[in-house]
Amino acid sequence: MKRGEPSGLRRGILPVVQTPFHENLSLDEESLAGLAEASIRWGACGFLAPAVASEVVSLSAEERRRVLEIVCAAARGRVPVLAGASAESEEECREHGRVAARIGADAILVAVPQRFYAAQDQVVPFFAGIASSVDLPLVIQDLEWSGPGLSIAVVEQLAAEIPTLVGLKVETVPAGPKYTQVRQALGMDFFIAGGWAAPQMIEALDRGVDAMIPECSMVPVYAEVFRLHAAGRRDLALALFRQMLPMLAYANQEIRTSIAFFKRLLVRKGVFRTARLRGGDFLWDCYNGRIADELIDSYLALERSTVGH
Repeated sequence: MKRGEPSGLRRGILPVVQTPFHENLSLDEESLAGLAEASIRWGACGFLAPAVASEVVSLSAEERRRVLEIVCAAARGRVPVLAGASAESEEECREHGRVAARIGADAILVAVPQRFYAAQDQVVPFFAGIASSVDLPLVIQDLEWSGPGLSIAVVEQLAAEIPTLVGLKVETVPAGPKYTQVRQALGMDFFIAGGWAAPQMIEALDRGVDAMIPECSMVPVYAEVFRLHAAGRRDLALALFRQMLPMLAYANQEIRTSIAFFKRLLVRKGVFRTARLRGGDFLWDCYNGRIADELIDSYLALERSTVGH
């Protein structure tokens, strides 16, 4: 087994699949399948679906299952699918995990419930209970928007007590040093991914992160940055990535802005029919809409110059 490829997970860009909706806010299955197919063509090394950037909190259990079915069908074994199985209760996570196993996902991702960051003695029993009833490799999402997340001692205990734990998606503040701490604690074969800290991607790659988990629309350029860095061309990777930073700085203001911006980009790319969000559409006005469109124009020009070189 190669470093960073436990249980089929691969090194590279493993994006979260956004959820497209029709104007009536029903699931747009055709656009979803098209996004997955396009992302493989653009260089995705796998998928995470559904997760936060998929607007998973707005999806019913049946819609979550359907999203995963469509993504797995589109992947057709060409790339692995990491199934989002997060929920507030252990039993819900177990059920999402069992559904993922039946559908044919390659692994599951479960987020640490936010209430456990103040009570980390509950973390190991929670994940051990999930892992014991789901016959798939487990990746834990260590997501604390404004904090350090799980202690390294707890991460080490999780790895020691849960044989199916293969990786950690680190989304803490700051993320960089934690990538290194986890690598030093758990070794080269433990899968480490970054997500919300995409603006610090070069630091993540310098620190030996196996995968970045952004959204799908900018996969072509992300994949080229990853390829250049892996090939020892850090200078070119850095120069290319710096051209993405204005888009990332705008999108990473907060999660709903990020979802809305990248859906707007997917509409411009002709992949999505609408940029509709559930829970109330994002408020675009003449000011932020203009800024978003200027940034989208810049990104599309960058993608053409990068992919078409």
